[in-house]
Amino acid sequence: MKKILISLFGLILVTTACAPQAQPDSTSYPNPSYPNPSYPNDGSSSPNVPAELTPAQNAAVSLLSETLNLPPEQISLISTEAVTWRDGCLGVVRIGVMCTQAEVLGFKILLEVNGESYEIHTNKDGSTALVAETVQVSNEVEDAVINQLAQNLDLNIDDMSVVSDTAIEFGDTCLGVAMANVMCAQVVTPGRIIVLEANGIQYEYHTSEDGSRIQPATFALTWKREGGIAGFCDSLTVFLSGEIYGEQCKSQPNGTMGTFASLLSASEREQFDTWISQYGRTTLDASDPEGVADGMTLIVEFYGTGQGKPGKSVQSEIFTWAQDLYQKLYS
Repeated sequence: MKKILISLFGLILVTTACAPQAQPDSTSYPNPSYPNPSYPNDGSSSPNVPAELTPAQNAAVSLLSETLNLPPEQISLISTEAVTWRDGCLGVVRIGVMCTQAEVLGFKILLEVNGESYEIHTNKDGSTALVAETVQVSNEVEDAVINQLAQNLDLNIDDMSVVSDTAIEFGDTCLGVAMANVMCAQVVTPGRIIVLEANGIQYEYHTSEDGSRIQPATFALTWKREGGIAGFCDSLTVFLSGEIYGEQCKSQPNGTMGTFASLLSASEREQFDTWISQYGRTTLDASDPEGVADGMTLIVEFYGTGQGKPGKSVQSEIFTWAQDLYQKLYS
């Protein structure tokens, strides 16, 4: 009898040891907060990344750490949600970046830094990670943009506010702002889109990642004069934020910059602001008729925010305003 009982007990132990163990839910991840003392000592992973995070979570933490220029220890993991993204951009819109139209398995990961939450999108293995929400990289970049707008329009810094500050990858070295006769290398350029507001008007700027380049992005007017007996080849670009860029192909092939504050009187600026608020986007053409000998092309693209359309007298005033501004830029 004892031999039979011992045999049965041994059989139970073997059967138990061979039974399959329950596997954890693949979409359920730990939500640790840094610092975490559980680091491997075999050199198999970075000492800045806790071993219990998944590859996608590691990628999200690393990306936010680099973006905010903060150590990973200051970042907390809030949640991880398995998602099927509809395109290769993981649901993140980036100016000038084409997205493959194929579903991608991945994750939506929420992180927290100093009470602020950030959303990161990744693919399944974490080899691709993108910031999906506004991230404040550095107040220095915002400060530089604010100071530039204040100087351009002769405004008080205290009267301005930041509407949004968004990390993005531009599709070219012109930071996504195309201007006539300005060549742009087709190279992906990390940067920011910063929108400011002053006196109820919003102004958009595109910057490089470190703020070393600041490009106005809200067009107000472009003016072009070509041909004629004198053989003109002149152009003017006016941004709503006050920057002015002119080209005179005969003597200034690289263009000339100016600002409203340095070129316009208060009444001239007020007149232009009135036009912007009253009239909508329109093309004004004062060119000579086709077939005229030594005919001249004279065109204004006006980017107003209003609903009206300027009459002939106002159109003439706008042409004169633009030509006078161009002359001031080169005087």
